[in-house]
Amino acid sequence: MLFKIKVTWLLVFLLLPSSALAQSAELIWCLGHLPNRSYYVDGQNPQGIEVEMMQDVAARLNMQLVYTVPTPTNRCLQQLIRDEVDIVAGLLSTTEREQQFLMIPYDEARPESWFIHRDNPIDEKASLRITFIEGRVYSATLRESYQTAGHHVSSSASIDDALALLLFRQTDVVVGPEHITLGQIAANPRYQQTLVLAPQDYQPSFEAHIALSRTGRYADRYQAFREVIEQIRAEGKYQFY
Repeated sequence: MLFKIKVTWLLVFLLLPSSALAQSAELIWCLGHLPNRSYYVDGQNPQGIEVEMMQDVAARLNMQLVYTVPTPTNRCLQQLIRDEVDIVAGLLSTTEREQQFLMIPYDEARPESWFIHRDNPIDEKASLRITFIEGRVYSATLRESYQTAGHHVSSSASIDDALALLLFRQTDVVVGPEHITLGQIAANPRYQQTLVLAPQDYQPSFEAHIALSRTGRYADRYQAFREVIEQIRAEGKYQFY
């Protein structure tokens, strides 16, 4: 009798439509903390426009989105390499990343935005002190172009270190990723109302990407992910800037 019951449930499982089976699949997203794209309050569900988009991606793939605790991007990438998570969002493309991951563009990116001190007008200066942030992705010739224009270029170990230099007017411009840097400013009362995004005549075109592991459990569904993300982007439903 027990054998018959087991066989019956096995047949039910095999006869379920593929969409019903897929609904039980979890998609583990390594969550960042990048207001207002994504932010997390302890004990509450994550919120933000990128959270909404990733929920949409999972729903269209008949998957259940699962979040990690907020994790720095570099650590997320290590977890993706080890197949501890399934997906990471908000990445710029590099040769190394293209080799390691399956990358899907989903939005424009602004990694070279200018930030200034409100009381330090840069339009009055012919030569600027410009600070880059170590470990960030920039155009290959950006430093050289600033130096050729007569500016003094230096680097800082982190966004917060660079913003501290800006606060005390030890640099004129910090060049960094727009939404991440704005999030750092918003999170620090010392920076609020003092450090601001500066207008720029031109920024090169970059794409933000979602990455899947090449060895992960959903690598064989890469094309399905790509089609869903391209469809969402074409609809223009989520505006990140």
